[in-house]
Amino acid sequence: MMNDTFKRLAMIADMVIKGEKAADIGADHALLPIYLIENHMVPHVIIGELGDGPYRRACKAVQASSVNNSIDLRQGNGLQVLDYGEVKSVILAGMGGDTMVDILAYDWDKAASFRRFVFQPMTKVQTLRRRLASQGWVIEEERLGLENGRFFQVIASRPANCPYTLTDLEMEIGAAILRADDELKKGFIQLHMQKYKRIYEDLMGSPLHRNRLLAEDYKGKIERLEEILGASQS
Repeated sequence: MMNDTFKRLAMIADMVIKGEKAADIGADHALLPIYLIENHMVPHVIIGELGDGPYRRACKAVQASSVNNSIDLRQGNGLQVLDYGEVKSVILAGMGGDTMVDILAYDWDKAASFRRFVFQPMTKVQTLRRRLASQGWVIEEERLGLENGRFFQVIASRPANCPYTLTDLEMEIGAAILRADDELKKGFIQLHMQKYKRIYEDLMGSPLHRNRLLAEDYKGKIERLEEILGASQS
């Protein structure tokens, strides 16, 4: 049976453009690039690693694999290891959403030369979604999974130039996930609702007026999530 880690890798891999070169920035142990090649999903993967330790780990893993001729390792910072338009898909996984934004923002023109980005942020996913929206990049797909009992999100985005606005809940949870059309999404929404309730209670216990006002924002989020869950169960 496929373990949780490989289920996550499979989900990310499935969102890459098939049959086209891809890049994995921050691949570490190179599990995903090797998976992509071994399963004939893409013909070639470029790995970009900045630190000496992760770069050496990736090199060791690739050299020990049977697909080392189809994987190119480069040491450097973010997208700087790639030429303009050199690959169709770029994967950024296993780092914070703020770090992903920093990688993109170093050179938005170069970033826009690739057709699709597949993001799997470990933290601060709202920071990533907010910046994609302000930059005008289209969020084409969002998926939700579980790894070792913890939720993770995978977002596919296409560079574009038409800025749009997301609600707070769309930034924090994801528009596709808010549809609550399966049990996994409902569980994720319930987790956020519990978090919002704890924050609301803390804010309401504060003597500061501004915290009471902020509490009203969280009350609105809680009520909206209750409506979404109620509608999904009816």
